[in-house]
Amino acid sequence: MTEASEVTRVALPRLAFPTRRLPPLLAFTTSHILEPPGHILTRLSRSRTSAAIAATAFIATATPLFGAATASATPAGGCQTATVQYRLVDSAGKPVDADWTSQGGFHQWSAAPGTVEVRLAPGQTVGEGCKYPVSLAEYTTEGPNWYTSGLQTLVDHATVYLSAKDLPGADEAKQTWQKLTVKAPDCYGQIDLYGDDVVYDGGSGEGHGPAPYQPDNVVTPYHLIAAWNGGRQVVHPRAAELPHAAGLSVHAGQPEQPARQPAARGRDHSP
Repeated sequence: MTEASEVTRVALPRLAFPTRRLPPLLAFTTSHILEPPGHILTRLSRSRTSAAIAATAFIATATPLFGAATASATPAGGCQTATVQYRLVDSAGKPVDADWTSQGGFHQWSAAPGTVEVRLAPGQTVGEGCKYPVSLAEYTTEGPNWYTSGLQTLVDHATVYLSAKDLPGADEAKQTWQKLTVKAPDCYGQIDLYGDDVVYDGGSGEGHGPAPYQPDNVVTPYHLIAAWNGGRQVVHPRAAELPHAAGLSVHAGQPEQPARQPAARGRDHSP
């Protein structure tokens, strides 16, 4: 029989905020793993910083990779949950600010990430053939934060699959880790790190999902790990050179399209 790999899907632990109906905080039990299909976690408010109280966990769904008919890579029930770690690195591969973290639920980056390294946290046992997807996506937006983000358009996307080889070993200093990089926004933008391999671009068909859209409370990507919102206004490239004598009223700092005002909606809704 041909050995098949299994892809897992991420389920982030839920944080105890009063705006949501939540199970117990440390919900890493079998009952949490066996939640009904489609019961997914959504983005918490982007204006709120993350509480550093939860690990980023992956949950096995035993979905064969590359369309394999039988997921037989691991015995006795297939892939198990795992914990991912991530950090920001510079162009030379050196850590930026904090080193590895498993902080999950939601973490707001203060600056646009350049390159994100990911690995599985040490001390775990990962079955042969088990793969854990982690993705990074960059969107253009209409405003510098989640509440003013308005229409979002996917610009760049990257996915890696973590496996047993992405666990730290005895000689960790000599190991290399998988990296995720997307284009830096040249205007208002949003960058999301999340734990599945769906492309949230508004496309149809397998592997695609709805693009994030705050006015309608479309809080994708699901399984969010960390995110950034920010950037600058779109400036017309020749706005400063246009002659005022022609009767035009143009300001160099004026955006091509005004940002949407924040919608009068709740901070978060469960799916």
